Amino acid sequence: MTSPRRCTIKDIAAHAGVAVSTVSYALRNHPSIPAATCRRIQAVGEKLGYRPDPQISALMAHIGRGRAVPSSGRIALVWMQGRRAVTRSDAFFAQVHDGAAARAQLRGYHIEEFWPDEDRLSGARLSGILRARGIQSVIFSPSIEGVAADYALAWEHFACVVLGHARWPVELHRVAHDHYHAVCDCLQRMAAAGVKSPAIVLTEEINQRTDSAVKAAFMTHHPIEARARGLIYALDQRGARSFSSWLRTHAPDGVLLLRREMWDEIESPRLRELRAAGRLWCANWQADDPLALPGIQQRYDLAARAAVDLVTGLEQSRSLGLPDHPQSVQIRGDWRDHPVPVVRR
Repeated sequence: MTSPRRCTIKDIAAHAGVAVSTVSYALRNHPSIPAATCRRIQAVGEKLGYRPDPQISALMAHIGRGRAVPSSGRIALVWMQGRRAVTRSDAFFAQVHDGAAARAQLRGYHIEEFWPDEDRLSGARLSGILRARGIQSVIFSPSIEGVAADYALAWEHFACVVLGHARWPVELHRVAHDHYHAVCDCLQRMAAAGVKSPAIVLTEEINQRTDSAVKAAFMTHHPIEARARGLIYALDQRGARSFSSWLRTHAPDGVLLLRREMWDEIESPRLRELRAAGRLWCANWQADDPLALPGIQQRYDLAARAAVDLVTGLEQSRSLGLPDHPQSVQIRGDWRDHPVPVVRR
């Protein structure tokens, strides 16, 4: 049985009534092509089922060097935390997977998943598996617990991108949520709602992961800069027991939670009053939040897409190994006022 014929740029050009060169530029959103034309041509390509050929992309990236570079057409998604069952059911992990898978498909790749913790795969063992399968592009999932990740591949053979803010023993390319902008956005919206003296509940763990971006944003953009430092409550350092008295003493008229789960630890009569008055926000909005707190939705689906773009570009340009100048991409989240239905795989 023969495989169905692959859609080519020439096919798109014929259907769109434009030159092949125009299609080539439009598929890459080249600035020489009007945005409307790019969208129209991309829609034609999507309708025809066009997918880039990663082997051709790799060849074109190196044609000037006079040698072809093979590609397996696969990207490894390495789950640093969470077993198979969790990564299949948890909404956050599903967001990461679905974003990466959708972008990989558009680029002519597909995702192959690995669970080192569950399968007891050392870095050396996983490196051997990846090399045997011809996989050179590797994306590491976010580490949701702890400040640092402790894992090592045979770096010289791979193009690697880390999702999230966890620190690694080596410097790698990274795509992560923009915590600084998220806190700034929340503070601006709290001020617009009439909050004069906001407080934030955070963890030093997450603050350290982000190179103190969370605290920096809060103190820099607080409406009363002189009071800002005193209105930061580090839950992992001070504990939940003293929060109620701290809240009464400092008397903020609005509170920003860095994580939704903090409510379960620090719920108190005064915090319930603030919530009832619409004076409680969350910097990590959840679609299934029973409290329906407004806040910032972290877009790790978009971060995963950006990671695919970055890692495939590295592979095709033969930029393997540890980078001399690591790239760091920050993805801004979306403001959400109310929950929306959760769609899970």
